[in-house]
Amino acid sequence: MIAEFYPGWLMHWGEGFPRTRIRETVQLTENFLKNGISFNYYMIHGGTNFGYTSGANYNKEHDIQPDLTSYDYDAPISEAGWRTPKYDSIRNVMAKYSKEKLPEVPAPIKTISIQNIKFDKLYNLFDYSKTQETVKAEKPLTFEELNQGYGYVLYRHHFDEAINGKLDVSGLRDYATVYLNGKKMGELNRFFNNYEMSIEIPKNSNLEILVENWGRINYDAQINQNTKGIISPVKIDGKEINGMWEMTKLPFPDHFASSIKTKPINPDAYQQLKNLPTIYRGEFDVNEAGDTFIDVQNWGKGLIFINGKNLGRFWRVDPQQTLYIPGVWLRKGKNEIVIFDQINENIQKSVSTIEEPILNVLTR
Repeated sequence: MIAEFYPGWLMHWGEGFPRTRIRETVQLTENFLKNGISFNYYMIHGGTNFGYTSGANYNKEHDIQPDLTSYDYDAPISEAGWRTPKYDSIRNVMAKYSKEKLPEVPAPIKTISIQNIKFDKLYNLFDYSKTQETVKAEKPLTFEELNQGYGYVLYRHHFDEAINGKLDVSGLRDYATVYLNGKKMGELNRFFNNYEMSIEIPKNSNLEILVENWGRINYDAQINQNTKGIISPVKIDGKEINGMWEMTKLPFPDHFASSIKTKPINPDAYQQLKNLPTIYRGEFDVNEAGDTFIDVQNWGKGLIFINGKNLGRFWRVDPQQTLYIPGVWLRKGKNEIVIFDQINENIQKSVSTIEEPILNVLTR
């Protein structure tokens, strides 16, 4: 019995889309059928890591390899349930060995495109964070110590005196944008093993580190080493930053947008949100439901919610540039979209969906 016969492979952010050869998959399939070997395709049908369900791996080059939101897997049946040439080739082989006539292949679900979805409200995450639960402690606390599983935590420390040097967040788990008095200073990233940056902190200033849990490593020796957030002391030029830390919990659960209490930003001030973590909200009408793929090629890094359901993570690097929206999550008539962009290098006015996924763009 072959429990895991791979007709495809999983995908990580920052890597090319893996392809497996159809010929090899078909030849092995026929070999097994000829010789009476039982086997299980893993995966026969691609899927989606909705919400925060995508896990991660690691290797010698990367301290973490976060999985894509898409789990298309280059599987014989695609993420959206479409037949592929690989599926047809496998089916033809199986038909040779089947005593029964195979049933017809179901038609794919209808796909639609939704153009120019405009945003009617934009929120500064720092304003939103003031309405969320904040915990104080003498050191940075992990997600687990804060009793939070996923999402983000905003770490803040106040400096009474000026200090300059190399900021060291070796305990970062996993991705952070760093701010000083609300102005972006840089990014730290566990995928690129980037834990340090130079910083000049004036007297009477706030250091803010917005940290994302990028998915827990789910195999091998590190499977039990998965605390998230900031898991060790933050240092500047080798000296630990002592004193009070504030941790604001930002789990972004489903339907979180309905609980936003802060005021949206005035449209005249939208440019002030450039390079700041921003929440976008908009509404759009749908005449008929259908599967679709939201185009995030011009966005930075974050999350997308449709009618309160978390579609998963997006990131501006390759290879995935769309997120899958199942048609059953859309409503005939009015729908809501909420996008959180942690990087927000470009102020967005609208977003669109397309009928085909983009899963294999190479940006590097």
